[in-house]
Amino acid sequence: MSRAYATRNTPASGKSSGGDRDHDKALGDVIDLQTVMGNGALAAHLLEQAGEDLAGPGWLAQFEHARVPHEQLQQIVEGDDRKQQDTPLPALREKHEGSEYQDFEDGVAFVKGAGDAHEVDPNDAKQGALGDCYLIAGMIAVARANPQAIKDIVKDNGDGTFDITLYIRTSYYGRPRPETITVDARLPVKGQDSPLYAKQGDQEGGQDELWVALIEKAVAQKKASYELISGGNINGNGFSFAGATELLTGKRENYYSFDGLDKEDILLMATFALEDNKPVICSTRSDKEDDEQMTREANGHNVYWNHAYPVESVDLDKETISFQNPWGSHHVKDLPIADVVRFYKSIRIGG
Repeated sequence: MSRAYATRNTPASGKSSGGDRDHDKALGDVIDLQTVMGNGALAAHLLEQAGEDLAGPGWLAQFEHARVPHEQLQQIVEGDDRKQQDTPLPALREKHEGSEYQDFEDGVAFVKGAGDAHEVDPNDAKQGALGDCYLIAGMIAVARANPQAIKDIVKDNGDGTFDITLYIRTSYYGRPRPETITVDARLPVKGQDSPLYAKQGDQEGGQDELWVALIEKAVAQKKASYELISGGNINGNGFSFAGATELLTGKRENYYSFDGLDKEDILLMATFALEDNKPVICSTRSDKEDDEQMTREANGHNVYWNHAYPVESVDLDKETISFQNPWGSHHVKDLPIADVVRFYKSIRIGG
């Protein structure tokens, strides 16, 4: 353990001559030990013990602020190695200026919730007050297809920080290259323990599951702003976006417009992709927002315009598809393929 040596100008004993000088020097060393250790509970306890060895019982009465009740000693933790990220926190959306960041000290990357087959579960992901359904949908789709792929890109450093590896293209024709971005557990909040953007996953044993929020934060940090990962803002500034599943896995994501596919093609493509453990996402139309009748019909099935939905399952016999809503609610169950074609515009299949 490190010790700082410094001579005190005013001896604690009030004496300044003779053999007391050695005593005062040693006492000064002990008091400096508390500074070295950050004035923590452990430092105070060691200070008390060492002082009694040097000056006798009761010497600490003049330093009552440093005394530690012995019943608290079992709770003492030696040192505090919790760190924060070196880079500035991402700017918030303009409409959320004035909101604060909160450090989720009980946050961990992964928590296996009740009923989960794996620590990484599609139900961990819930979109917040940010228009990044494409990104949350990508996380859900990858978590369903290959949960280990998510674990591979999120490393808990054990000190309050996390290394997030994203696969980023700097140009449309370039290959996605891995880039590791270090973030901490400070997240924007709209209230105590309530993240403003991506929500916590499972909450078990006093721990908050944060892998979704951490990935979202890493993407925002790359762009320096949460606003710049909302909707179509993700492209530009050295970031060529070619799909959320590519961003998370480094594998090419293929896009197919429904205009060139018939109903059977869509059903089979989605079925085979799920069976091959590939992430699958469908996006709804954005050109029918002014069609009130069609909007009511779509909303009646929990389908909302200009929104990304990971495919959850396909029933070839019934010719229906079920989708998971990134909101964490209002999911689409057993939607007939005729309505899928009416309400949705495309399908994306990851590698």
